[in-house]
Amino acid sequence: MRKLYFPLFLGVASMAGAAVTFHYNVAGYDSNLPKALVVESSDNLNGASYSIKKDGATVASGTFGVGSIPTGWTNGFTVYYNLDFSKVNTPGSYTVEFKSGGNTVTSKAITVADKNLASTTLGLVLNYFRLDRNTMTGHKSATIYGSSQKKDVHGGWNDASGDYGTYLSHLSYANYMNPQQIPLTVWTLAYANEHIPNAVSTATSSGFALDEALWGADFLVRMLSDDGYFYTTVFNGWSASDGGWNLCAFSGSSGTMSSNYQAAYREGGGMAIAALARASTLGKNGDYTSDEYLAAAKAGFDHLESKQTLGGDCAYCDDKKENIIDDYTALMAATELSIATGLFKYMTAARERAEHLIDRLSDEGYFWSDNDKTRPFFHASDAGLPVVALLRYIEMENNVAYEPCPPEANCINPGEVLMKKAAEAVKKHLDWMISVTDRQNNHFGYAKQVVKTGGKIQTNFFIPHDNETNYWWQGESARLGSLASAAVYASRMLSYTDSVKAFRYAADQLDWLLGKNPFDLSVMKGVGTKNPPVYQSYSSTTFTGGIANGITGKNTDGSGIVWDDYYAAGFSESWQTWRWEEQWLPHATWYLMALATRYDEHPVKVVFPSSSSSGEGGSSSSDSGDVMPLPQVSGTATMEMNLVGHDLQVAFANPAQRKFRLMDVHGRVVMNTVLSNASNTVQLSTLPKGIYLVHVQGFAPKKIVVK
Repeated sequence: MRKLYFPLFLGVASMAGAAVTFHYNVAGYDSNLPKALVVESSDNLNGASYSIKKDGATVASGTFGVGSIPTGWTNGFTVYYNLDFSKVNTPGSYTVEFKSGGNTVTSKAITVADKNLASTTLGLVLNYFRLDRNTMTGHKSATIYGSSQKKDVHGGWNDASGDYGTYLSHLSYANYMNPQQIPLTVWTLAYANEHIPNAVSTATSSGFALDEALWGADFLVRMLSDDGYFYTTVFNGWSASDGGWNLCAFSGSSGTMSSNYQAAYREGGGMAIAALARASTLGKNGDYTSDEYLAAAKAGFDHLESKQTLGGDCAYCDDKKENIIDDYTALMAATELSIATGLFKYMTAARERAEHLIDRLSDEGYFWSDNDKTRPFFHASDAGLPVVALLRYIEMENNVAYEPCPPEANCINPGEVLMKKAAEAVKKHLDWMISVTDRQNNHFGYAKQVVKTGGKIQTNFFIPHDNETNYWWQGESARLGSLASAAVYASRMLSYTDSVKAFRYAADQLDWLLGKNPFDLSVMKGVGTKNPPVYQSYSSTTFTGGIANGITGKNTDGSGIVWDDYYAAGFSESWQTWRWEEQWLPHATWYLMALATRYDEHPVKVVFPSSSSSGEGGSSSSDSGDVMPLPQVSGTATMEMNLVGHDLQVAFANPAQRKFRLMDVHGRVVMNTVLSNASNTVQLSTLPKGIYLVHVQGFAPKKIVVK
């Protein structure tokens, strides 16, 4: 049966039948962050006054600006108006009131609270991952497609409400559409564990995110072949049975399987390496040890480096050539390995990938997908990942101890120039993201994107249906979460000039997911009273805390708007409702990342060196072999270092704040701090016996032996 949806009218504006709808975040708003709702009215509200009330008293007031409607979004009888109430910061319950047609219109109660989304949604989305764990016994003996060989690849998370498969990525045959799936979830859970540990512990049991990250990391180790590549998917043709599982690739709406199962960087290999490298630093073992996670990441990286050429050939790619997704996933892989090991070869690879990704930035500020720069980068789930990858690279580079270079020395600090270049690229892209989404004729603040459809490049709200997959388009809840993550992460780290705009942009995306949209729909099950219906394929895997695909464009080119109406979108089959109703792992993953950046308890703020030469940064040699070098510095500073028992004493003739790093024989950073005094004592009693390499900013590395 065709489904018909009508807006929920919350007030009557006049006896003549004019009506008003309030669209708002039903989970509520954070007291210290941007807050806005949208009023939809059949009356002209331009210039009309409104009041915001708490306990019956007016606490703020304003007037409506000019209303508008995006083309094809309403029946033409109603208009949208933005109502910003960011100045209302006191926690409490509020209503909005105004006159329309001589009658008073009043909204339902709207909540404002400190860290509101953390308290109302973080526990739900974290618990979704636990509920969504894949426990299929058939995954313990999956067939390697095209052979009689079996492999134990149990674990991970179900991909979607209607899919018990476990994916590193899919859509590889389309080349430009690969989403990052389970590896991105592992990486994000590790990020949340490190950046919002108190919020996670408050919302769930202590160590919850850490345990989930390790659950996923164990699965990734199992997905590594003996030859060094990762398998892309565990798939059985969307069957409900626990059987017929294959390690394979698949294509099209028919799910045609093939033996193209070796994952290129963009096909899940890059993020699998990044996730395992990061998991190795978490300080806890799962079914495998931290050393085994790192060994798997190293093996995967070495293998793909032998199969792909930067910006060139790609043995495992369906079109045999790299594109932007290879760049940002390989950048994540090299960066995380560099951070986990301190090895120079990974830092060099990260620098090369960062520079290549930066070069894909257009003059306008969006990225190009292809090497010929004819197809703009647009993505239904990972639109913010290029920025996240560059920011993580900047974090890595910021960890290298650069000494300010005296102007007369004319020296070049390795990576410093590129780090600044990466920061400028991020800021330029963020400027573009915000400007292209201009609130004019876009009162919801829904993130716009540049796409290629019908051979033309244009700006859209939603991805076009006529993309390279020939079938795959759906709601873009993950895309909104990824863009919210990128905007806040960048604003915090790089001290973005207009952080208010960045945080408002991010808030608009999460607000849309939680009810501030034309359908008053909260796509997270368990938040609000209007959630997507249970997707009928496998109802048992529609979970509280899961996030559905959501709202889409109606037409082939992505224009218009539609929610859960397969007839309106041109289909006759009821199963096509998956495009709107079905929960998908990347949606929850990116939502978690958006919360982790929003409530970051340990934000990284990069302060760039105050002086550096112009010119290109290059690699430098190191007397310590393959270990990341620390640049030497001109000047007369001297250092004395003595190990007395477990006390490492470090003294300077000319004291200054200097970065201190201790690395083990495997190249892993085991201690990272700052020395600020003329005489410093570093306590090493917690370290195992062995040989370590000490890096102090501005001086050559020294070896010590802890007994």
